[in-house]
Amino acid sequence: MERTELPRKSYDLPTWEEDSGLLHFLSRVSTEVAKFDSTFDFGISQILELPESLDGRKDQLLSIGFVITRRNIALSGRDYCLYAVLRGGVLEGFIGIFANGNVDTIKALKPMTDFRNGSAVFYDWLRNLVKASCDKI
Repeated sequence: MERTELPRKSYDLPTWEEDSGLLHFLSRVSTEVAKFDSTFDFGISQILELPESLDGRKDQLLSIGFVITRRNIALSGRDYCLYAVLRGGVLEGFIGIFANGNVDTIKALKPMTDFRNGSAVFYDWLRNLVKASCDKI
């Protein structure tokens, strides 16, 4: 009896997001945020719902990887956030002000291209979030 290989289906092949480590990185964000906050107690948490807009626009909402907020009790009503947008295989990080479900960007951060070793960049992004909220930029 002759063995023949069955044709491979497209869902059998790993996607770019799986191959690059992006999905694994994004799946660990909430754990890393919780670990960072339990260590330093800065009031940082990940929000699970998408904001209503980014800088008044809605066209980039589906490219958001995550949104993390820091509530600075010294500044009531002004929550700072860290969010990431995937563009062309690069995860771009930004610091913004999160209010009424909307994000207004105030600073772009170093982009992440190596998702398998993205922890250093991610922790740098978290430090930038804390710094921005303390500096009240």
